[in-house]
Amino acid sequence: MQTDAQDGAKALAGQVAEEEKGLVSRDVYAAAVNKLVERAQTSTYGGQAAAQVLLSCYNGYDFQANLTDLNNLDRSDFELAITVIRGRRDTCYEPHQVIDNGSEIFLQLREDWIHLHVAERGKVPCRTCDGEGKIDGKQCVRCEGSGQVHPTVLR
Repeated sequence: MQTDAQDGAKALAGQVAEEEKGLVSRDVYAAAVNKLVERAQTSTYGGQAAAQVLLSCYNGYDFQANLTDLNNLDRSDFELAITVIRGRRDTCYEPHQVIDNGSEIFLQLREDWIHLHVAERGKVPCRTCDGEGKIDGKQCVRCEGSGQVHPTVLR
């Protein structure tokens, strides 16, 4: 006689086996990465969401997607984002490894969206320099010229 735990484990194993049939291939993954890169190269909220997904799959220590920002993607771009996430898992390749000139493209994405880096998350415009980083041509002391500070610095 099987226990409830054994029945549950057997059901889960069957579900996993079914999901494995729908693995994202490297070609499908690469196509999704290329299309999402195009979106990430735009200065839009959708571009920012696309960049977060790509950079999170590229380097999850430095970049972490804000999942609520996925609402800024239209349905087709959302599906591309999900395909990229699944492709990263299913192929075990980072997104820059599956497209032509991937290293260069992702270094540029990283530079373009550096404010999404985990160290930059949560910063707000500096009130002292109005986010400009300078006052009368001189570097702002409070934000050290970055134009942004952590909210705790505002006190």
